[in-house]
Formats: sequence, C-alpha cells, structure tokens
Amino acid sequence: MAVATKVFSKGPFMTTDILIVGAGPVGLTGALLAHELGLSVRIIDRRPSTQRAPAAHVINARTFEIWRQIGLDVNGIRSHAQTPEKAGHVHWVTRLGETIIGTLPYEQQGDDNLEVTPTPLRNLSQHRLEPLLTAELQQRGINVEYSSSYISHEATDFGFTSTIQVGDALSTIESAWLIACDGASSSVRHNIGIAMDGPDNLQKFNMFHFQANLNALVGAHPGILYWICDPYSGGALVSHGGDNEWVYMMPSDETSPATFTDEECIAHIRRAIAPTDSNITLLRQSTWTMTSQLAQSYQQGHVFLAGDAAHRFPPTGGMGLNTGIGDIHNLLWKIAAVHQGSANQELLNTYEAERRTIAERNAQASLENAFKMFDVFMALGIDPDKEVSARNLDAALISDESLASIETAINNQATHFNMIGLQVGYRYTTEYSTTPLEVLSDEIITSYRPSAEPGNRLPHGWLVRNGETISSLDLVPLHSHVVIGGAQYSGEHCDVRMETEVTDPDNWWVSTLQLLPHQALVVRPDQHIEQIFN
Repeated sequence: MAVATKVFSKGPFMTTDILIVGAGPVGLTGALLAHELGLSVRIIDRRPSTQRAPAAHVINARTFEIWRQIGLDVNGIRSHAQTPEKAGHVHWVTRLGETIIGTLPYEQQGDDNLEVTPTPLRNLSQHRLEPLLTAELQQRGINVEYSSSYISHEATDFGFTSTIQVGDALSTIESAWLIACDGASSSVRHNIGIAMDGPDNLQKFNMFHFQANLNALVGAHPGILYWICDPYSGGALVSHGGDNEWVYMMPSDETSPATFTDEECIAHIRRAIAPTDSNITLLRQSTWTMTSQLAQSYQQGHVFLAGDAAHRFPPTGGMGLNTGIGDIHNLLWKIAAVHQGSANQELLNTYEAERRTIAERNAQASLENAFKMFDVFMALGIDPDKEVSARNLDAALISDESLASIETAINNQATHFNMIGLQVGYRYTTEYSTTPLEVLSDEIITSYRPSAEPGNRLPHGWLVRNGETISSLDLVPLHSHVVIGGAQYSGEHCDVRMETEVTDPDNWWVSTLQLLPHQALVVRPDQHIEQIFN
C-alpha cells in the first residue's frame, strides 16, 4: 500500500475526526470501528433514543464476523436472538393456526454451518439489537447524542462544520470526515444533492406491531415468518420473539387509510389468525413503502453514504442491514489509513467501486425474490375479486394437480430463504482479481464456494494458536494488512506462518484455499484477500 503524507491535522476548532449522522446498527458499528481504529468519533441521531419498534431482524454470518473482529461480545449479542429451533422455518398458511400449505427452512442457522463461518445467522430484531450496540459504545466511553438533528454542513480548511439542532438550540461540530448513516430519507444525502436510482414505490404496507400469546396457534410449527394466504387477510406475520412480540404486514393501496383505530388494527390482526381467546395488545402502527433504490454516488469529497442512505432493498432476503454493515466495515479502515497517513486518497475511491457493486447484486436478488413470491399466489388462484380468490383457494387445496403446482411454486422460493452465497461469498473486483464476477444466479445466491481469489473474504477455517481453537478470520487485525504464509513460504515478510504460528488440523490451507505451502496471502484489514504471493 502506498504511503502518503497525512491529509488532515486537527484544526483549532476540530471536535472530532469523524462525525456519524444516524445511530442505527450501521452508524453504531461505524462508531465502534472508528474507536477501534484509533479515530475520535461523535455520533448523533434525531431520534430521542434507540429503535422502539421491530424493523430489520436478520443478522447474517458476515455481520457477526465483523462485530467479532471489532471485539464485541458476540456471544452475548447472540444470546438475545431467537434460537434456530424457534426461528428456523417459513410457513405458508391459510391463517395462523389453520392449514399449513407449505414450509421451507429459513437460512443456514445450524451447527453444520460452522464449517463456513464461526458465527451462523440469527434473527435478532433491531429494537433489541441497538441497545446492545449502544452499550458496547458506552463501555468505550462514547455516548450517542440523541435528539440531535443534522441540519447542514460546510467545507472548511480542515474538513467540515456541521450545524446540529438540539431542541430549539443550534450548535456546530467540526470534523475531518462526515458519514451519513441517517437512513432512507437521509438529510445528508439530500444536502449534497445525490439522487437515488430505481423504483421508489413497489408496494405499500400497513404495519401492526402487537403482543399476543399465540403459542397455541403456532403449535408444533414454530417459525420466523408466516405468509397468510387467506384472501381476506393476506399479508405476513413476523415473529420477533421476546415476550410474544409480532408484526403483521398488511398490503395496502391508494384506498387504504394511513391509520386505523386501535380496534380496527386488532380486527385486522384477528382476521389473519385462527379464532383465539388470547388477548392482543396493539403496541403501535405505521406504514411502510417497499422500494429498490441505489444512490447514484456513495461519496462526495470526504462525505460518504452508508447503509440505507446509500441503498434501499425489498425485505425479501434480509440484506439491507447486513449490506450496510459491510459498507461501513469497508469504509472505516480506508478512512483510517488515509487520515493516519499510511495510504493515498485514491484508496477512498475504491469504497463506492466495491460496495455499490455488492449493493446492485443484493438489490437484484431481493427484488427477484419479491417478484417470485407472486408465483405462489398465482398457484393459489389469487384474483382481484376476494370472493373468487377464496373459492379458488378452497378448490386448490383439494386438487392434487393444484397442490403439486403450489408445492413447486413454494420450493422455487428457496433462493429467498437461503442466501449464504451472497452473505459471505461476495467478492470485490480489485487490481489483483484474475477472473470477472460471475453473473448472479440461484447457485451463486444459495451456495458458498470458498476461494482464495483476490477480492474474496478470507474463507473461514478452524486453526489452533497457542493451544486455542480460532477461526482463520481471527488472524486478521483491523488496523493493518496481514501476510499469511504457507509452511514453506520464504518471503521477507510474513506475519503468520502456517504450522509455525498456527497449526492447521483440517488442512485448511490446501483443502479449502487450494494453496501450496510456498505461497502466501495478503489480507486487507476488512478480511478480504488482496493478493497471492508465490
């Protein structure tokens, strides 16, 4: 990596190296990364506190790996997630507690996936996750500045002066870098004039967040997601664990009211479930619009977009939050390298080049998942007339031919609920890449093929160091590149040599990486392979 003169020195009024706007999971992870990389950081959020209602809930393996590298208590975080036994399936039902039309496994959450990652996917709702990440920040002496709204920023000789509103008062924060993690309606993105490409209204939903003991209706068929196929209550019930917490997503159109009375909300919920004496407590209602959009640019000078400020996906795949965590992981080590003088400005240009490509592929897969869901509803005989749909559904469920078509349509949703290839197998195109990216396909999405091709995440393998079993990912420090050499590598510089510093009981170097003993890998701080040495 080229060495450069340090770009920034703190000006007389500089209050922080980095200002992060937005304290969702992406912004919080960015602040944790900045601290670990030796950069001062302030993080502000217009909300009064952490997320109160469920939102994203899929935390995939790669996100946990990133938090593990930062040094978070990943086991503690995972203990708050739903278990695979409770959140390991997706069901299509007439209504919850009635006929089960079909079932698919939900992602690869079992111990067999420990061959691929040290931290398999879990379901942990965002409103439970954010306090855990905030607590990790507080342990490091950093407090989120809530009820603080970003208004604008101006360039200075040393970086930026950002104007912040707290209550009726305005104040300023001086920073060298500005990172927008402020969500889909990003004020920072709007202020720097970056537009979004793609459809901004694919489907509207009414969201009912409620609490109810539905164990009797779930019975022997626990799951994370129940697709309600009854024409009069069609939608999705999402289990958010905890104290019997649920969200019912009900499609809406231009004729639907923006809000309902509490009684109307509960009536809608009851139409989606079998008759029950269980009490239903409505916690909140909201509306949500499904989109598929990417920012035209991820960067303007030293202002960067990450997470939902840069991309918005359909929820069909659970890629939004996780793609954002990948964004901030890719970005922060590069900012640190430039800020601290170990890299040239050109390194920053690779952020958009690498991450926007990943977002494009994730958006494509998520959108295809959403459209493919219509195949199931078509097989069930959906019709604009709900009475006709109800008759068609009743007929389909007693017809062998229709049941076979329904089964085929449901089985074709496998890519929607098994995206391990996109989760840990994504690859950046770098100057050392030897092959082009493959065209996105079901196989690429649903299967992970470990590879030492430059641009890939270093494949996981179990190694032993000083008598302790570790992941190969643990060999990579956040603050620098690392050279990992085979047992016979004779290069001048080697940080870790196989069979010397670590032992390889499963022959990971040869069988997984398909490398020779005299070869070596250079791995970037974000755990992606930069190049291979002979």
